[in-house]
Amino acid sequence: MAEAAIAYKFLLDKSKKNNHNKFHNFLISSKVISIKSRSNNLSVDFFLIKTIISQQVSVKAAQSIWLKTYTYISNSKELSEDGLRNQGLSRSKANYVIGLIGNLNLSTLQKNDLMKMSNIEFESLLLANKGIGPWSVQMARMFYLGDADVMPINDLGIKHAHEHFFSEHALNEKFYEPFRPWRTYLSLFMWQSLS
Repeated sequence: MAEAAIAYKFLLDKSKKNNHNKFHNFLISSKVISIKSRSNNLSVDFFLIKTIISQQVSVKAAQSIWLKTYTYISNSKELSEDGLRNQGLSRSKANYVIGLIGNLNLSTLQKNDLMKMSNIEFESLLLANKGIGPWSVQMARMFYLGDADVMPINDLGIKHAHEHFFSEHALNEKFYEPFRPWRTYLSLFMWQSLS
């Protein structure tokens, strides 16, 4: 049985056992979801740039800005703040991108190298870069490394879904512990419920 199907069955069983009826009913009406790597074979620094661009903008705007930024970075011999700002980035995001591109520690690492790191090592490596916070690390773990057990409880969508499905419980790590080792899949279903 594929990982996504195992996770789905686990979440069905767990939600029924714990009387999370709203979530259980939502799962019954849903199809199995897989973790889709959004990296498209990007290096981790490019994945992080894409993640930074997606912060606090609509999906459509982020995609447009990412495509222009990717083309600019790929075709430029020397990056500049003004050049990045012309692609739609704010001054701070432009500076974050320049910092990420200049970080040889990131650009030389292969995905396999990163997958061998502990969560703490991976987090430390990424958080050492301006513009990368805990949310960006969690997105990288989920959608770059394909980690099946990440719960981004500070994500706005997760907060809204939690209020809908689990409003009688406090939003904290302790509540989500029983959903290990499939919390990424739980997150995916929670996000899907918002659409």
